Amino acid sequence: MKIDFTVLHPSHGTFSDALHLSDDHALTDAEIEALKQERFDNWVLAVEAPPSDTIEFDGAQYAPLEGVPPSGAILKEFDGVWYYKV
Repeated sequence: MKIDFTVLHPSHGTFSDALHLSDDHALTDAEIEALKQERFDNWVLAVEAPPSDTIEFDGAQYAPLEGVPPSGAILKEFDGVWYYKV
């Protein structure tokens, strides 16, 4: 059994996923809703997490700059590598 679902996040847009359960699963509707919420919450955490290669400087996170910096980016150079504030 496949249960498709979509959740709209106010700032990150649409999250779509599916739960694949056996046809004879014993989950209640509340348990299925909890699984959907857990998937959505994990997605939000992943989207909002700073990139893993960030460094911290003066209490702010900076990510390595690749290509053109984002509009209005705050840039810093560390050891010959340019970073932008995330």
